[in-house]
Amino acid sequence: MTTPPAGTAPADPAKPTPPWIFLFLDFPFGAAVGYLSLGVPFWMERRGFSIEAIATVAAGANLAHAFKLLWIPVLDLGAYRKVWYLAMAALTAALLAVISALPDPLANLPLFAALLTALQAAATTGHAANNALMATTTRFADKGKVGGFAMASNVGSTGLLGAVAILVSDAVSPRAAGLTLAVLVLAGAAFALRIVEPRLVDPAVKAAHGLARATVRHLGAMLRDLWSTVRSREGFTGLVICLAPVGCQAMSNLFTGISEQYGASARLVGMANGVGGGIASAVGALLGGVLADRMSRRVAYAASGGLTALCAVAMAAAPMTEWTYAWGTFTYLFAGGIAFATWAGMVLEMVGLSAATATKYALFNASANLAISYVTAADGLGGAWLHRTLGIAEARGVLLTDAALTLGGIAVLLAMLLVTRRPAPVARPS
Repeated sequence: MTTPPAGTAPADPAKPTPPWIFLFLDFPFGAAVGYLSLGVPFWMERRGFSIEAIATVAAGANLAHAFKLLWIPVLDLGAYRKVWYLAMAALTAALLAVISALPDPLANLPLFAALLTALQAAATTGHAANNALMATTTRFADKGKVGGFAMASNVGSTGLLGAVAILVSDAVSPRAAGLTLAVLVLAGAAFALRIVEPRLVDPAVKAAHGLARATVRHLGAMLRDLWSTVRSREGFTGLVICLAPVGCQAMSNLFTGISEQYGASARLVGMANGVGGGIASAVGALLGGVLADRMSRRVAYAASGGLTALCAVAMAAAPMTEWTYAWGTFTYLFAGGIAFATWAGMVLEMVGLSAATATKYALFNASANLAISYVTAADGLGGAWLHRTLGIAEARGVLLTDAALTLGGIAVLLAMLLVTRRPAPVARPS
């Protein structure tokens, strides 16, 4: 068992949270992301929307995950993460219910897109609060188990709950699918009621004699810490790598939107992107974690991105059948799971431990989510352009665009590796 160096780790909470509880706490996040990345593209394609329109809606709503950095630091003020988590879970369920109450969401696409963006904003805020609860309410000896349960909840719930949305909508209606997810969100979030968050006095609030002044001081300290990280060689190149399309796994937002071109049934789409895809991503993530500890994490991230590009090219070259859709989706999501884990290892290596550790992680995470958004949009535009100019099937065009962007991102990453390995200039004595 890993033990912390003497005097370096905080004391365990008086009432630690059992690790298994975190197996359920990413249900709100998984439901929101699964609804957007699996359910929405599937319904839009069945209604005749173009891949460009599907990609635009998905990319726009995903921007909430990139811009969360604007408000996530507020969660670090005071011991109210449990309150934030429960409030955001309730808001996530409410937004799913509101969307489901619309007579025909796809008939008013701007309103639908706005509600989807709000849904992602609520879910990603709750996800950040959940991450903070993992850090502050569990025993040091349980951190590994907590991480395992959390990863299973994150990766698994997105695929499984997205599959539930597709299967329920096919059997009943999209409205029933949204309401089902809302109920599952509340059921999963209810496990957070067992968490006892330590009621510690925030030193910033105490010293500033008020929450408003503490907020200003807290944000000022974080900005200084962020600037110190960003202007360092490792931090700057890491930020560029996160913004580059290396392991975005953007096709996971579009696979259900190209399923009809492969003749895939609703059941197959749900299984390939849900149960099968969730398992593939989880296994890939576990493998990626091993790789990230045995080689340069940046090299491991580049290699995993290359594997997703190879999977996309192979799927584009294969016959457009249900079988191709099944193995293509499965292998791509497996490679994406590896990329997810190696990216996380790379970022954790960079952020270190400081006053703004959580915010720095959020900065790199937001940058990566911005890349996912623009690659999703570019995949759709590129696929449509290749279809118009070269007569390539839109699905194949989307896959080839994704592979090309990924290879370009890997080139950027390798360039950043050269920058970081270049010896720093030595000051000459005057």
